[in-house]
Amino acid sequence: MEAVQNPLLDTTPETPVAGPSTAPTAPAEGAAPLSKNAQKRAAKRAHYESVKLEKRAAEKIRRRERQAYLTEGYAAGTLSTEDAALVDRQRALKRARKASSRGSDAAFGGAVVVDLGFDELMTDQEISSMNSQLGYVYSINRTSKVPFGAVLHTGFGPTKSPRLWEKMAKSTWNRWSRMHFWEEDIDLLAKVMKEGAEAKVDGAAEVDGDAGAAVKGPVDLGPTDTKNINPDELIPFLSGPNLPPSIPATHKLVYLSADADEELTTLADDEVYIIGGIVDRNRHKNKADRMGIRTARLPIGTYLADLPTRKVLTVNQVFEILTQYLALKDWAAAFEAVIPQRKYFSGKSEKSKANKAKGAAGDAEGDGDEDEDEDEAEEDDEESAANGQMDVDDEEAAMNA
Repeated sequence: MEAVQNPLLDTTPETPVAGPSTAPTAPAEGAAPLSKNAQKRAAKRAHYESVKLEKRAAEKIRRRERQAYLTEGYAAGTLSTEDAALVDRQRALKRARKASSRGSDAAFGGAVVVDLGFDELMTDQEISSMNSQLGYVYSINRTSKVPFGAVLHTGFGPTKSPRLWEKMAKSTWNRWSRMHFWEEDIDLLAKVMKEGAEAKVDGAAEVDGDAGAAVKGPVDLGPTDTKNINPDELIPFLSGPNLPPSIPATHKLVYLSADADEELTTLADDEVYIIGGIVDRNRHKNKADRMGIRTARLPIGTYLADLPTRKVLTVNQVFEILTQYLALKDWAAAFEAVIPQRKYFSGKSEKSKANKAKGAAGDAEGDGDEDEDEDEAEEDDEESAANGQMDVDDEEAAMNA
Protein backbone atom coordinates (compact mmCIF):
# COMPACT_ATOMS: atom_id res chain seq x y z
CA MET A 1 0.00 0.00 0.00
CA GLU A 2 1.41 3.36 -1.01
CA ALA A 3 2.07 5.67 1.91
CA VAL A 4 0.60 9.16 1.92
CA GLN A 5 3.26 11.82 1.57
CA ASN A 6 3.52 14.10 4.56
CA PRO A 7 3.17 17.68 3.29
CA LEU A 8 5.31 18.92 6.17
CA LEU A 9 8.34 17.11 4.70
CA ASP A 10 7.95 18.72 1.28
CA THR A 11 11.08 20.81 0.69
CA THR A 12 9.93 22.36 -2.60
CA PRO A 13 10.58 26.10 -2.30
CA GLU A 14 7.47 28.25 -2.31
CA THR A 15 7.03 31.10 -4.72
CA PRO A 16 7.41 34.30 -2.73
CA VAL A 17 4.33 36.49 -2.54
CA ALA A 18 4.80 40.19 -3.00
CA GLY A 19 3.63 42.20 -0.05
CA PRO A 20 3.09 45.87 0.59
CA SER A 21 6.06 48.20 0.82
CA THR A 22 7.92 48.19 4.10
CA ALA A 23 9.27 51.70 3.65
CA PRO A 24 8.24 53.98 6.50
CA THR A 25 5.57 56.53 5.66
CA ALA A 26 6.91 60.03 5.13
CA PRO A 27 5.71 62.57 7.67
CA ALA A 28 2.86 64.81 6.60
CA GLU A 29 3.74 68.18 5.18
CA GLY A 30 4.45 70.61 7.96
CA ALA A 31 4.96 67.85 10.56
CA ALA A 32 8.19 67.48 12.47
CA PRO A 33 10.60 64.95 10.86
CA LEU A 34 10.83 61.55 12.54
CA SER A 35 13.87 60.69 14.60
CA LYS A 36 16.04 57.74 13.56
CA ASN A 37 14.54 55.57 16.28
CA ALA A 38 11.01 56.54 15.25
CA GLN A 39 11.85 55.72 11.64
CA LYS A 40 13.18 52.31 12.69
CA ARG A 41 10.03 51.60 14.67
CA ALA A 42 7.86 52.69 11.76
CA ALA A 43 9.82 50.50 9.35
CA LYS A 44 9.60 47.53 11.71
CA ARG A 45 5.84 47.94 12.08
CA ALA A 46 5.39 48.33 8.33
CA HIS A 47 7.38 45.14 7.78
CA TYR A 48 5.30 43.32 10.36
CA GLU A 49 2.07 44.43 8.72
CA SER A 50 3.37 43.37 5.32
CA VAL A 51 4.14 39.81 6.37
CA LYS A 52 1.30 39.28 8.86
CA LEU A 53 -1.31 38.35 6.29
CA GLU A 54 1.18 36.21 4.38
CA LYS A 55 2.03 34.30 7.54
CA ARG A 56 -1.62 33.75 8.35
CA ALA A 57 -2.36 32.51 4.85
CA ALA A 58 0.67 30.19 4.94
CA GLU A 59 -0.39 28.83 8.33
CA LYS A 60 -3.91 28.11 7.07
CA ILE A 61 -2.48 26.25 4.08
CA ARG A 62 -0.15 24.28 6.35
CA ARG A 63 -3.02 23.29 8.65
CA ARG A 64 -5.21 22.22 5.74
CA GLU A 65 -2.41 20.12 4.27
CA ARG A 66 -1.68 18.59 7.65
CA GLN A 67 -5.34 17.74 8.19
CA ALA A 68 -5.64 16.25 4.70
CA TYR A 69 -2.55 14.15 5.40
CA LEU A 70 -4.04 12.88 8.66
CA THR A 71 -7.45 12.14 7.11
CA GLU A 72 -6.05 10.27 4.12
CA GLY A 73 -3.46 8.44 6.19
CA TYR A 74 -6.02 7.39 8.79
CA ALA A 75 -8.31 5.98 6.10
CA ALA A 76 -5.39 4.17 4.43
CA GLY A 77 -3.94 2.90 7.71
CA THR A 78 -0.51 4.41 7.04
CA LEU A 79 -0.29 6.85 9.97
CA SER A 80 2.10 6.44 12.83
CA THR A 81 0.71 5.38 16.20
CA GLU A 82 0.95 8.95 17.51
CA ASP A 83 -0.82 10.49 14.50
CA ALA A 84 -3.57 7.85 14.55
CA ALA A 85 -4.16 8.56 18.25
CA LEU A 86 -4.31 12.27 17.47
CA VAL A 87 -7.04 11.69 14.86
CA ASP A 88 -9.00 9.58 17.34
CA ARG A 89 -8.84 12.37 19.93
CA GLN A 90 -9.87 14.99 17.37
CA ARG A 91 -12.88 12.97 16.29
CA ALA A 92 -13.95 12.21 19.85
CA LEU A 93 -13.73 15.91 20.72
CA LYS A 94 -15.72 16.84 17.63
CA ARG A 95 -18.46 14.35 18.55
CA ALA A 96 -18.58 15.69 22.11
CA ARG A 97 -18.85 19.29 20.93
CA LYS A 98 -21.57 18.41 18.47
CA ALA A 99 -23.54 16.59 21.14
CA SER A 100 -23.21 19.47 23.61
CA SER A 101 -24.34 22.05 21.01
CA ARG A 102 -27.61 20.29 20.31
CA GLY A 103 -29.28 21.48 23.48
CA SER A 104 -32.53 19.85 24.55
CA ASP A 105 -35.52 18.80 22.48
CA ALA A 106 -37.86 19.28 25.46
CA ALA A 107 -38.63 22.99 25.31
CA PHE A 108 -40.21 25.17 27.96
CA GLY A 109 -43.87 25.91 27.29
CA GLY A 110 -43.47 29.64 27.82
CA ALA A 111 -42.01 31.99 25.23
CA VAL A 112 -40.05 35.21 24.76
CA VAL A 113 -40.77 38.21 22.54
CA VAL A 114 -38.05 40.64 21.49
CA ASP A 115 -39.69 43.98 20.72
CA LEU A 116 -37.69 45.48 17.83
CA GLY A 117 -39.94 48.36 16.85
CA PHE A 118 -37.39 51.08 17.63
CA ASP A 119 -35.27 51.28 14.48
CA GLU A 120 -35.76 55.01 13.99
CA LEU A 121 -34.66 55.72 17.57
CA MET A 122 -31.37 53.83 17.38
CA THR A 123 -27.96 54.76 16.05
CA ASP A 124 -26.15 52.71 13.42
CA GLN A 125 -23.88 51.38 16.14
CA GLU A 126 -26.87 50.26 18.18
CA ILE A 127 -28.35 48.56 15.12
CA SER A 128 -25.11 46.65 14.51
CA SER A 129 -25.00 45.59 18.15
CA MET A 130 -28.61 44.44 18.06
CA ASN A 131 -27.84 42.37 14.97
CA SER A 132 -25.14 40.51 16.91
CA GLN A 133 -27.27 40.13 20.02
CA LEU A 134 -30.12 38.48 18.13
CA GLY A 135 -27.66 35.93 16.80
CA TYR A 136 -26.55 35.22 20.36
CA VAL A 137 -30.18 34.84 21.47
CA TYR A 138 -30.66 32.14 18.84
CA SER A 139 -27.42 30.40 19.81
CA ILE A 140 -28.26 30.48 23.53
CA ASN A 141 -31.71 29.04 22.97
CA ARG A 142 -30.40 26.37 20.58
CA THR A 143 -27.85 25.07 23.10
CA SER A 144 -29.82 25.61 26.30
CA LYS A 145 -30.68 22.68 28.53
CA VAL A 146 -34.22 24.05 28.75
CA PRO A 147 -34.85 26.22 25.68
CA PHE A 148 -37.90 28.36 25.10
CA GLY A 149 -40.40 26.79 22.72
CA ALA A 150 -40.54 29.98 20.67
CA VAL A 151 -38.86 33.37 20.47
CA LEU A 152 -40.89 35.89 18.51
CA HIS A 153 -39.30 39.07 17.12
CA THR A 154 -41.82 41.84 16.46
CA GLY A 155 -41.28 45.07 14.51
CA PHE A 156 -38.78 43.37 12.21
CA GLY A 157 -38.98 43.92 8.47
CA PRO A 158 -37.98 46.13 5.52
CA THR A 159 -40.51 48.80 6.47
CA LYS A 160 -40.51 48.71 10.26
CA SER A 161 -36.78 48.28 10.81
CA PRO A 162 -35.01 48.80 7.46
CA ARG A 163 -31.46 49.09 8.84
CA LEU A 164 -31.72 46.03 11.06
CA TRP A 165 -33.40 44.17 8.18
CA GLU A 166 -30.42 44.87 5.94
CA LYS A 167 -27.96 43.87 8.67
CA MET A 168 -29.77 40.63 9.44
CA ALA A 169 -30.04 39.56 5.79
CA LYS A 170 -26.68 37.75 5.94
CA SER A 171 -27.42 35.94 9.20
CA THR A 172 -29.80 33.33 7.67
CA TRP A 173 -32.37 34.15 10.36
CA ASN A 174 -34.97 32.40 8.22
CA ARG A 175 -33.27 29.10 9.07
CA TRP A 176 -33.15 29.61 12.85
CA SER A 177 -35.15 26.96 14.70
CA ARG A 178 -37.71 28.15 17.25
CA MET A 179 -37.18 31.74 16.05
CA HIS A 180 -40.13 33.61 14.50
CA PHE A 181 -40.26 37.09 12.97
CA TRP A 182 -43.09 39.59 12.49
CA GLU A 183 -42.97 42.92 10.75
CA GLU A 184 -46.06 43.81 12.74
CA ASP A 185 -45.50 45.70 15.98
CA ILE A 186 -45.97 44.49 19.54
CA ASP A 187 -49.30 46.36 19.65
CA LEU A 188 -50.80 43.88 17.20
CA LEU A 189 -49.44 40.95 19.19
CA ALA A 190 -51.19 42.30 22.29
CA LYS A 191 -54.41 42.58 20.30
CA VAL A 192 -54.08 39.09 18.80
CA MET A 193 -53.42 37.56 22.21
CA LYS A 194 -56.30 39.48 23.73
CA GLU A 195 -58.74 38.35 21.09
CA GLY A 196 -57.58 34.74 21.39
CA ALA A 197 -56.53 34.44 17.74
CA GLU A 198 -55.98 30.95 16.41
CA ALA A 199 -52.31 29.91 16.79
CA LYS A 200 -51.44 28.89 13.29
CA VAL A 201 -48.53 29.74 10.98
CA ASP A 202 -49.44 29.34 7.35
CA GLY A 203 -46.61 27.71 5.40
CA ALA A 204 -44.02 28.26 8.13
CA ALA A 205 -42.93 26.00 10.98
CA GLU A 206 -45.08 23.18 12.29
CA VAL A 207 -45.07 21.70 15.76
CA ASP A 208 -44.63 17.97 16.06
CA GLY A 209 -46.74 17.07 19.07
CA ASP A 210 -47.65 19.27 22.01
CA ALA A 211 -46.77 22.93 22.36
CA GLY A 212 -43.15 23.34 23.34
CA ALA A 213 -41.93 20.33 21.38
CA ALA A 214 -39.09 20.65 18.90
CA VAL A 215 -40.10 22.79 15.95
CA LYS A 216 -39.54 21.36 12.51
CA GLY A 217 -38.93 23.89 9.77
CA PRO A 218 -40.44 23.85 6.28
CA VAL A 219 -38.74 22.01 3.44
CA ASP A 220 -37.74 25.25 1.72
CA LEU A 221 -35.79 27.31 4.25
CA GLY A 222 -34.92 30.01 1.78
CA PRO A 223 -31.65 31.24 0.28
CA THR A 224 -28.37 30.10 1.83
CA ASP A 225 -25.96 32.23 -0.23
CA THR A 226 -25.39 34.92 2.37
CA LYS A 227 -22.84 36.80 0.27
CA ASN A 228 -25.17 37.59 -2.62
CA ILE A 229 -28.50 37.40 -0.85
CA ASN A 230 -31.31 39.75 -1.83
CA PRO A 231 -33.14 40.81 1.37
CA ASP A 232 -36.44 40.90 -0.54
CA GLU A 233 -36.19 37.12 -0.91
CA LEU A 234 -36.64 36.82 2.86
CA ILE A 235 -39.97 38.67 3.06
CA PRO A 236 -42.04 35.45 2.68
CA PHE A 237 -40.43 34.11 5.86
CA LEU A 238 -42.04 36.81 7.99
CA SER A 239 -44.87 34.95 9.72
CA GLY A 240 -46.98 37.79 11.16
CA PRO A 241 -49.65 38.29 12.18
CA ASN A 242 -50.07 34.56 12.85
CA LEU A 243 -48.85 33.24 16.17
CA PRO A 244 -46.14 30.56 16.26
CA PRO A 245 -47.71 27.16 16.99
CA SER A 246 -46.01 26.92 20.38
CA ILE A 247 -47.51 30.22 21.57
CA PRO A 248 -51.21 29.63 22.18
CA ALA A 249 -53.37 32.74 22.17
CA THR A 250 -54.30 31.87 25.74
CA HIS A 251 -50.77 32.67 26.96
CA LYS A 252 -50.39 35.86 29.00
CA LEU A 253 -48.00 38.68 28.08
CA VAL A 254 -45.52 40.06 30.62
CA TYR A 255 -43.37 43.07 29.68
CA LEU A 256 -40.10 43.08 31.62
CA SER A 257 -39.50 46.56 33.01
CA ALA A 258 -37.45 47.94 35.88
CA ASP A 259 -40.21 50.42 36.61
CA ALA A 260 -42.69 47.63 37.38
CA ASP A 261 -43.98 47.29 40.93
CA GLU A 262 -44.18 43.52 40.64
CA GLU A 263 -40.99 41.48 40.96
CA LEU A 264 -40.75 38.30 38.92
CA THR A 265 -40.47 35.31 41.24
CA THR A 266 -40.60 32.47 38.70
CA LEU A 267 -41.22 31.75 35.02
CA ALA A 268 -44.56 30.23 34.08
CA ASP A 269 -45.11 27.99 31.07
CA ASP A 270 -48.28 29.88 30.12
CA GLU A 271 -46.61 33.30 29.93
CA VAL A 272 -44.75 35.20 27.21
CA TYR A 273 -41.95 37.47 28.44
CA ILE A 274 -41.24 40.59 26.39
CA ILE A 275 -37.75 42.11 26.20
CA GLY A 276 -37.62 45.54 24.61
CA GLY A 277 -34.92 45.78 21.96
CA ILE A 278 -33.81 49.31 22.73
CA VAL A 279 -31.02 50.93 24.68
CA ASP A 280 -32.21 54.20 26.17
CA ARG A 281 -34.28 53.48 29.26
CA ASN A 282 -36.12 56.80 28.87
CA ARG A 283 -37.67 55.86 25.53
CA HIS A 284 -41.24 54.53 25.56
CA LYS A 285 -41.34 53.84 29.31
CA ASN A 286 -45.12 53.63 29.36
CA LYS A 287 -45.51 51.44 26.30
CA ALA A 288 -46.64 48.36 28.22
CA ASP A 289 -49.13 50.34 30.31
CA ARG A 290 -50.56 51.91 27.18
CA MET A 291 -51.21 48.47 25.70
CA GLY A 292 -52.60 47.09 28.94
CA ILE A 293 -49.80 44.53 29.32
CA ARG A 294 -48.75 43.35 32.75
CA THR A 295 -45.24 44.45 33.71
CA ALA A 296 -42.70 42.81 36.00
CA ARG A 297 -39.04 43.30 36.85
CA LEU A 298 -36.27 40.76 37.18
CA PRO A 299 -35.25 40.24 40.84
CA ILE A 300 -31.72 41.51 40.31
CA GLY A 301 -31.73 43.76 43.38
CA THR A 302 -33.04 40.97 45.60
CA TYR A 303 -30.45 38.37 44.64
CA LEU A 304 -27.51 40.61 43.78
CA ALA A 305 -27.63 43.23 46.51
CA ASP A 306 -23.92 44.02 46.13
CA LEU A 307 -24.16 44.77 42.41
CA PRO A 308 -23.51 48.48 41.75
CA THR A 309 -26.33 50.25 39.93
CA ARG A 310 -26.41 51.21 36.27
CA LYS A 311 -24.28 48.37 34.98
CA VAL A 312 -25.17 47.37 31.45
CA LEU A 313 -26.31 44.05 30.06
CA THR A 314 -27.17 43.19 26.49
CA VAL A 315 -30.47 41.77 25.26
CA ASN A 316 -28.90 38.35 24.87
CA GLN A 317 -27.61 38.46 28.46
CA VAL A 318 -31.11 39.13 29.77
CA PHE A 319 -32.37 36.27 27.62
CA GLU A 320 -29.62 34.02 28.95
CA ILE A 321 -30.57 34.86 32.53
CA LEU A 322 -34.05 33.54 31.74
CA THR A 323 -32.72 30.31 30.21
CA GLN A 324 -30.28 29.84 33.08
CA TYR A 325 -33.15 30.18 35.54
CA LEU A 326 -35.12 27.54 33.65
CA ALA A 327 -32.15 25.17 33.90
CA LEU A 328 -31.08 25.97 37.48
CA LYS A 329 -34.35 27.06 39.15
CA ASP A 330 -32.27 29.54 41.12
CA TRP A 331 -32.24 33.27 40.35
CA ALA A 332 -28.98 33.96 42.19
CA ALA A 333 -27.17 31.19 40.31
CA ALA A 334 -28.69 32.38 37.03
CA PHE A 335 -27.47 35.95 37.54
CA GLU A 336 -24.01 34.84 38.61
CA ALA A 337 -23.73 32.55 35.59
CA VAL A 338 -24.41 35.42 33.18
CA ILE A 339 -23.27 38.67 34.77
CA PRO A 340 -19.44 38.95 34.70
CA GLN A 341 -17.87 38.98 38.14
CA ARG A 342 -16.09 42.26 37.37
CA LYS A 343 -19.49 44.00 37.42
CA TYR A 344 -19.77 43.34 41.13
CA PHE A 345 -17.22 46.10 41.76
CA SER A 346 -17.84 49.81 41.32
CA GLY A 347 -14.29 50.77 40.37
CA LYS A 348 -10.76 49.67 39.61
CA SER A 349 -9.51 50.10 43.16
CA GLU A 350 -12.28 47.97 44.61
CA LYS A 351 -11.68 45.25 42.04
CA SER A 352 -7.93 45.41 42.67
CA LYS A 353 -8.39 45.08 46.42
CA ALA A 354 -10.68 42.08 45.95
CA ASN A 355 -8.17 40.39 43.69
CA LYS A 356 -5.32 41.00 46.12
CA ALA A 357 -7.38 39.70 49.02
CA LYS A 358 -7.98 36.47 47.13
CA GLY A 359 -4.32 36.01 46.29
CA ALA A 360 -1.75 34.35 48.52
CA ALA A 361 0.36 36.52 50.81
CA GLY A 362 3.37 37.91 49.03
CA ASP A 363 1.90 37.09 45.61
CA ALA A 364 3.02 39.70 43.09
CA GLU A 365 -0.40 40.60 41.79
CA GLY A 366 0.02 44.32 41.23
CA ASP A 367 0.92 44.13 37.57
CA GLY A 368 -1.69 41.48 36.89
CA ASP A 369 -4.36 43.56 38.61
CA GLU A 370 -3.40 46.62 36.61
CA ASP A 371 -3.53 44.71 33.34
CA GLU A 372 -6.82 43.14 34.32
CA ASP A 373 -8.28 46.50 35.25
CA GLU A 374 -7.21 47.95 31.92
CA ASP A 375 -8.75 45.02 30.07
CA GLU A 376 -11.95 45.38 32.06
CA ALA A 377 -12.08 49.12 31.39
CA GLU A 378 -11.72 48.43 27.68
CA GLU A 379 -14.45 45.80 27.85
CA ASP A 380 -16.74 48.23 29.69
CA ASP A 381 -16.07 50.89 27.05
CA GLU A 382 -16.88 48.39 24.32
CA GLU A 383 -20.08 47.41 26.09
CA SER A 384 -21.12 51.01 26.54
CA ALA A 385 -20.43 51.68 22.87
CA ALA A 386 -22.28 48.56 21.73
CA ASN A 387 -25.60 50.22 22.50
CA GLY A 388 -27.83 47.22 22.21
CA GLN A 389 -27.64 47.33 25.93
CA MET A 390 -29.79 47.55 29.00
CA ASP A 391 -29.09 48.89 32.48
CA VAL A 392 -29.06 46.25 35.17
CA ASP A 393 -30.49 48.84 37.51
CA ASP A 394 -33.34 49.25 35.05
CA GLU A 395 -33.62 45.63 34.15
CA GLU A 396 -31.71 46.51 31.04
CA ALA A 397 -32.85 49.28 28.77
CA ALA A 398 -34.45 46.89 26.35
CA MET A 399 -36.94 45.90 28.98
CA ASN A 400 -37.93 49.49 29.48
CA ALA A 401 -39.75 50.04 26.20
